[in-house]
Amino acid sequence: MSKEIYIARKIMEQNNIPPLDMTEVRVGSIVVRSRVRTRENSEGFSISPDLARALNLKSSKKLRLRYDEEEHRLHLGPVIGILATALPNRANLDDMEPTSLQAELSYLSRIGKGMRAMVYIFLPSGINWNSRTVKGYNYRLLSGDKGVWESSLYPLPDVVYNRISSRKSEIRESVQSTLQRLSELEYCQVFNPSYLNKWQVYQTLCQNWGLIPHLPETRRLNEENLSYMIERYGVLYLKPSNGSLGIGIIKVRKQVDSTLKFTVYSKGRINGSSNSANQLLKKTSGYRKGKPYIVQQGLDLSRYHGSVFDLRIIFQKNGQGEWQIGKKFARLAPGKSSISNLSRGGRVITSRVLMKTLYKKKALIEEKNAGIKELCLKVATTLDTASAGSFGELGLDIGIDKKGWLWLIEVNSKPRKTTSTDTSQIIMRNSFKRPLEYGAYLAGFPIGYGKRRSIKAISTEMEIGGV
Repeated sequence: MSKEIYIARKIMEQNNIPPLDMTEVRVGSIVVRSRVRTRENSEGFSISPDLARALNLKSSKKLRLRYDEEEHRLHLGPVIGILATALPNRANLDDMEPTSLQAELSYLSRIGKGMRAMVYIFLPSGINWNSRTVKGYNYRLLSGDKGVWESSLYPLPDVVYNRISSRKSEIRESVQSTLQRLSELEYCQVFNPSYLNKWQVYQTLCQNWGLIPHLPETRRLNEENLSYMIERYGVLYLKPSNGSLGIGIIKVRKQVDSTLKFTVYSKGRINGSSNSANQLLKKTSGYRKGKPYIVQQGLDLSRYHGSVFDLRIIFQKNGQGEWQIGKKFARLAPGKSSISNLSRGGRVITSRVLMKTLYKKKALIEEKNAGIKELCLKVATTLDTASAGSFGELGLDIGIDKKGWLWLIEVNSKPRKTTSTDTSQIIMRNSFKRPLEYGAYLAGFPIGYGKRRSIKAISTEMEIGGV
């Protein structure tokens, strides 16, 4: 049997697909020339086994069809690859930490199976650049609490969702080379291109004048900048430029006698004091380990029942490519700590409870929430515009000072999410699903009402074999 695709006539007409005898059919990065057969009394579309083999498709895969008017070819997709550098394999789901890499990847895999898309996890080592195929993985539940990773050969994807789990893994030469080659493929797009550097982010955001009043003053850490900043603000935070999870932060407070008291947040909390900026840098050099640091203005933040807090916003693009708040919650610092990161012992409460306690009145709460959303949108669009790649999600940490002013404390491109929640299961699930829907949008298969111009997409299940 030859390579053939069979399409119902009404689908051809509804989507302005011109009469075709032969055309190219693309799945991910694989393009195959095929004969087109129009069917009068049928629904949807199907492909012949020969075409399926040439495209590396299996009969169980759900795909959609669109006609790309610019390329004059048929496109089956979306194909979304989730890039990781490791595939942990605990068989028992109960043994997984809800924030662990395996919990996240297996959860994404299960969500992907429920979408009209080809979704798989892959590693750099699994790519065959010559055949434009990749060894991909999906998680299969064996019983209620046990599962296993299964592999298969897939076309290289339309879209890569970068979920590399650590900066150390991402900067490896082999990983950087893979990301570069993927981004250079003719039919592949990568989103969430890299981890963010705090100093570079600050410089980028400062280019938007509307954001400057919401940014704590930040400078590169050296003796001159430390001396200037401590005289101006009295309280500072020294942060690793490439850090995350609150590790390596140093809080500095100037005392009445000009002594500089500091607290290093390492495996625990280590307190110390110094008589000058120079001495402080010497005393903390062992903790900073020669890494680049920033020095950031300390803020007089509001408190919730005596605890320092910030708002963590998971800001995501949806299936129409539009930014929206995916998840919002408050993180409370433990005891007298100034660090609210959950990895440092912080705890979570809902933003609704926090806002109700702080502002009481509905109108004021709505005004504050609108301000938060506006700030998130300004940050996201500014970073997106300046970036060489595209961001599909960001984690923003927002503080509210005692006068009610909003401050952007930090922003990161790989927000850690949990597969367990005491609040809304729907919100949690959607926060994982939304990046995959954004991937479908990038591939040309928008979810819902959003459609790209000049591209017609049909949402239907593909079958392999005749109709």
